[in-house]
Amino acid sequence: MSAPTPPADGSPGTGTRTQRWATLTPDALEDEIEANRRGERWIVVASAAGALATALVVVLQAVTR
Repeated sequence: MSAPTPPADGSPGTGTRTQRWATLTPDALEDEIEANRRGERWIVVASAAGALATALVVVLQAVTR
């Protein structure tokens, strides 16, 4: 999930994404990295579950024919 795009009307927080990320503190960056890792773990688990379910359906279909 990407960070929201800053407003273009000159209000606080404007600038490129790079400029905005550069203003984060080391602790905030660590929190963001950890959040990204959690998201990636969920994707891996969901992908593995989908692959397992697909394999199970294929095997069951082959056995019942």
